[in-house]
Amino acid sequence: MATPSSLPAVIAALAANTLVTLLKFVAFFLSGSGAMLSEAIHSAADTGNQLLLFIGLKRGARQGDEEFPYGYGGERFVFGLLSAAGIFFIGCGVTVYHGIEGLRHPHATSVNVVTFVVLGLSFLIEGSALLFAARSIAAQRGSMPFFRYVREKADPASVAILLEDGAAVLGLLLAAIGILASYYTGSPVWDAIASILVGLLLGYVAIHLVTQNRDLLIGMAVPDGVEETFVRVLRERPSVRGVRDVKSRRITPEVYKLKAEVTFDAAFLAARLDQALPAQPGALSGAERERTLRVVADGALRAISSEIDDIEVAVRAVIPEARHIDIEVDHHIDERIADSIRERASLRATSAEAST
Repeated sequence: MATPSSLPAVIAALAANTLVTLLKFVAFFLSGSGAMLSEAIHSAADTGNQLLLFIGLKRGARQGDEEFPYGYGGERFVFGLLSAAGIFFIGCGVTVYHGIEGLRHPHATSVNVVTFVVLGLSFLIEGSALLFAARSIAAQRGSMPFFRYVREKADPASVAILLEDGAAVLGLLLAAIGILASYYTGSPVWDAIASILVGLLLGYVAIHLVTQNRDLLIGMAVPDGVEETFVRVLRERPSVRGVRDVKSRRITPEVYKLKAEVTFDAAFLAARLDQALPAQPGALSGAERERTLRVVADGALRAISSEIDDIEVAVRAVIPEARHIDIEVDHHIDERIADSIRERASLRATSAEAST
């Protein structure tokens, strides 16, 4: 399986958050700010979560084997869930708890120029990571609107990085406002309120990511319009008489599984088999019957197999993510084909008799 396109964004975010975490903890030890501690915890949680995403992407890129023939792509969703749980319990839970404690037992903070320098540097680093993540997604979306692509088709790892970096930038703004308000009013309450708001922001991000990864683990359908395109390609084939029971699944954002039951057109297949039928009179009776039936059966299998291969090529030409395509032949088709073959055989035998 190919390396996911979200991997560079994950690596960039991991490096950025590692540096920012160190800066924020230094600022917290120098200032004692609750909002700064919340931001440090936030960045530490983001660093751990992005490490989990990195592990999930690397493990999910492994090729399929006998035990997992469709590959290991689902591992990225498992690690995505672990990452989201980390955001919720560590990022949201600890941060909100610290903010509530700050309201219950307020204590004065020591704010100095170092605090604001760290906030400014953190903002530049987090903002750069956010811009990199947004550009990575924009490069993949094609003609699809940016936010629609994020909602419907983007890799959950890319969405996680985008949301976490966005929450980091917004969290820094909230922390700066809280610290400034506490500094000018002399009340640590504003710092605690900022801490709670940062925690709630992380809680929202975590719930969104849990929902998205849960849907993909269960097996959600492909994005809107893909199934319709699949059915259209099938119906455009001269060999296809009907399409039913269409199902789809996203194995990963880059790999789809498509399935449909297809009724092949009897006349089309009969025409493909026409040359396989012997022209001799009595080819379907007497001693020649068994040999003729084997020739026809082999021709039928070859015709259907070849047509299914051609259908798969046609589908992948317009849906390159369709790596696994299951075409099931409608079981009612055999009688129609047999009737058509018998009719053609009878006509050819009659024609041969007339010519002799």
